[in-house]
Amino acid sequence: MASKFWAASSSEEESEEEVTTSEEETSSDEGSSSDSDSSSSSSSSSSGSSRKKGASRFLMGSSDSESEDERRVVRSAKDKAYDELRATCNEIKNKMHINDWAAIQTLFDKLNKQLERTQKVTQSLGVPRAYVRMLCELEDFLNKTLAEKPKLSPTNTRALTRMKQTLRKHNAAYTEQMRLFRENPVSETEEEAPSSSESESEESGSERELNTEEEEEAKFKSVRTGVVQRPKDKLLTMDPKEITYEMVQKKLQEIAMARGKTTRIDRQEQIEMLTYLSGVTKGPVQKLEVLINVITVTFDMNQPTQNAMTVPNWNRCAQTMFDIMVLLDENRHITLTDTPPEEERIEEPEAGTPTQVWGNLGAFLERLDDEWNGSLKALDPHANEYMERLKDEAVLLALAQKVSDYLQAHNELDKLAGVALKRIQHFYYKTDVVYAAMRKLALQRQQDSAEAPEAPTAALDAEVVDGEEAEGATELIVVKIPHDFNIPESCAELVEQLARVVYAHGNDNQKGQAMLCTVYFRCIRDDFYGARDTLLMSRIQEQTGQLDAKMQVLYNRTIAQLGLSAFRAGLIFECHQCLMDLYGTGRVKELLAQGIQQHRFQEKTPEQEAAERRRQVPFHMHINLELLESTYLISAMLLEVPAMASSQSTDVRKRVISKPLRRLMDNYERQSFTGPPENVRDHVMAAVRSLATGDWRRAYSYVTALSCWSLLPQKEAVLGMLRNKLQEEGLRTYLLAYGRFYSSLSIAQLCDMFELPERKVHAVVSRLIADDGLPASHDQPTGTIVVHHVEPTRLQTLAGTFSDKASLLVDLNERALAMRTGALHTDDDDGDGRRGHDGAQGGRRTRLGGRLGGVGGFGGRGGRGGRGGRFGDRERGSGFMPAEGFAGGVFGRGRGRRTSMQRDSNFTELGQFGGSARRGRT
Repeated sequence: MASKFWAASSSEEESEEEVTTSEEETSSDEGSSSDSDSSSSSSSSSSGSSRKKGASRFLMGSSDSESEDERRVVRSAKDKAYDELRATCNEIKNKMHINDWAAIQTLFDKLNKQLERTQKVTQSLGVPRAYVRMLCELEDFLNKTLAEKPKLSPTNTRALTRMKQTLRKHNAAYTEQMRLFRENPVSETEEEAPSSSESESEESGSERELNTEEEEEAKFKSVRTGVVQRPKDKLLTMDPKEITYEMVQKKLQEIAMARGKTTRIDRQEQIEMLTYLSGVTKGPVQKLEVLINVITVTFDMNQPTQNAMTVPNWNRCAQTMFDIMVLLDENRHITLTDTPPEEERIEEPEAGTPTQVWGNLGAFLERLDDEWNGSLKALDPHANEYMERLKDEAVLLALAQKVSDYLQAHNELDKLAGVALKRIQHFYYKTDVVYAAMRKLALQRQQDSAEAPEAPTAALDAEVVDGEEAEGATELIVVKIPHDFNIPESCAELVEQLARVVYAHGNDNQKGQAMLCTVYFRCIRDDFYGARDTLLMSRIQEQTGQLDAKMQVLYNRTIAQLGLSAFRAGLIFECHQCLMDLYGTGRVKELLAQGIQQHRFQEKTPEQEAAERRRQVPFHMHINLELLESTYLISAMLLEVPAMASSQSTDVRKRVISKPLRRLMDNYERQSFTGPPENVRDHVMAAVRSLATGDWRRAYSYVTALSCWSLLPQKEAVLGMLRNKLQEEGLRTYLLAYGRFYSSLSIAQLCDMFELPERKVHAVVSRLIADDGLPASHDQPTGTIVVHHVEPTRLQTLAGTFSDKASLLVDLNERALAMRTGALHTDDDDGDGRRGHDGAQGGRRTRLGGRLGGVGGFGGRGGRGGRGGRFGDRERGSGFMPAEGFAGGVFGRGRGRRTSMQRDSNFTELGQFGGSARRGRT
């Protein structure tokens, strides 16, 4: 049976007739409307008859009234990608009508993925117009919604907030396309008209759509690059002998008038024109003007806030500046000035006539230095490209020296100070070893430049469009270092000489930067006292709040190096004082401009993030954060551990020396399981626990296990200093923690335990006795330390108890009188009195439900007063109302807090009074 149906449609003639019929239908559709109706009806009848024949009857479905226009059409992947993009845009528009921001957010993410897929399929970097239109409409709708502030659900509110942040960051990359689209918007019907092919044949419609999309891609690609193709200038095709002075000046004026415009200007064409003009100029003055315009146009080819200058452009500017310096040396009658000439030159000045040309070599040098630093920030510091780019520092130093010689010869001292400061900023962070390596590299490159063949003058060796290398780019420009470049062997003498120039001729800001660079330079050479005295004499630490961001970063870096220098010198207290402010904030990376830290409750705008990234210092100038953290935590450990042991032995609450170290210790003690140390903090915490028991050997092993010590050139000396400090502080901690349990201590045994000479042990013990840290005395004949255990007599105990109770009664009476008169004042004679409002942990522990128990529970210090709140004996407190329990609220050491007993009106003010008590006992 099957062969019957297939045989009926196997004829090739019938299939050819069907194709002919469909073509006639399409051609008839292009005619008049009446003809279209008649032909469509006839085609439908003929198609109906043809559908009833053969296999097509069963393959096309059971409906005989289907239209021929619904037949299957094969479309390219490019057309499908554009259709999907437009469909997602339409979905976003529908969701915008109902303020469904959650759906808009999801669809927007989907739209961005489709854009990437579309660009891959079409193999083009252009942006479709439908996508740009969608960005403009979304931005407008977002601003309108934020202005109207409609009531939205929590989900939509969160989605709206996220879309606000996402659009702000996302649209920054499409600012130019959106601006041009807003200037010349296209309606949706005009935009989608080329893609519709319903009224035309399939082949012609697809071809037109393909051409339209290619035109759009080309147009938006030109918008992205900011370049519009134009025919070449006639001047480039003329004979150089026919080019006059006026023609060159006119072209220079056109290029100068085009500065500041970002669209429809081909900077590459301007560079080609200027390069050509530099060879057809009619004199040195005009050639100098052309070379200066080459630098300015090259600087305009990129925006420093977005990306750094490419290496070809940077090399072109550097070589052009060297050519300018050679031209100025050969023509001493030509000088540069910051003010442009009032009148335009009509002809070349005569040889030897003093002439002024607009230009600022100091500003050009500063811009080149900033672009070099910016390119280093954009590179991976662990890649070879970073090291290759770092070699260009020799070019900057040679150029800075040439500019300094020119400015000094022409007595431009204010600009000379700025150039000298730039040179200092290339030397102040270098050690002697690094400086020697850099000097050797610079001299080697100078020698290579002398042996290399002559190259064209800053010619266009690489085609670069808007900061991006175009296809077919040739070799990069090789900048030659002049033969007269000289770099001294001693870095210290060079920095001192440049600093004197800045101090003599610079402004206040330049002097401050030079001073901080000098202090930094001395710190890395272990001259701590000289650096400290210079910093203190400047008094800059008193006005850090008035400094700009760049100066604050330099100040923080200098203070960090000062702390490292003090640590290497064995000055632990000075090291801790220097680094305490840096680590007290918890933002060390940001303060040193070595990274950006994301905080949980802090949001930064894209402008703030971009400003912080521009403020970062290059990687080769970084201070090792692991070494800095190790230095700070070890210095804090050597100061904090003996202080903790002293407070435990004398039961006196002393001031916290290092809050960051205390927080780490608290977190470490809360852990139920502590594994072996892994990072810097784990090693230091393990060393703290060992040192607290006097085990200095284990603490030393934990400290020396850190890998950061290999960064120090004097590693052995620093570790030897740490060993001595740990021995001394271990001895001091041991005596403070366990000395009260001994009746006498042998000095010889202490020398063996801590491996210290007898003289050093005697000095440490004597200092503890003098500071009242250890109640003991020396027994010279036996070589021992006799520990004194002094117990108060019965009379002293009763006198203290009576004094406490009497003082409490007097204060209670004064408080009662104040309540009646309404003049309630807090006793704030002592600055620590207000602390009693916040704590009374002992008061929370009391179990006495009565009023007197509440009074005892108001004890300050969070200890003795509250614990003595029960009926019973507590050390010297005895009887119905324990002395320390009752008086703890007034004379307790620490903080008090209101308890539940304050609900009683009779004791409300009493609890408040107990909390605001002064520290100590009378």
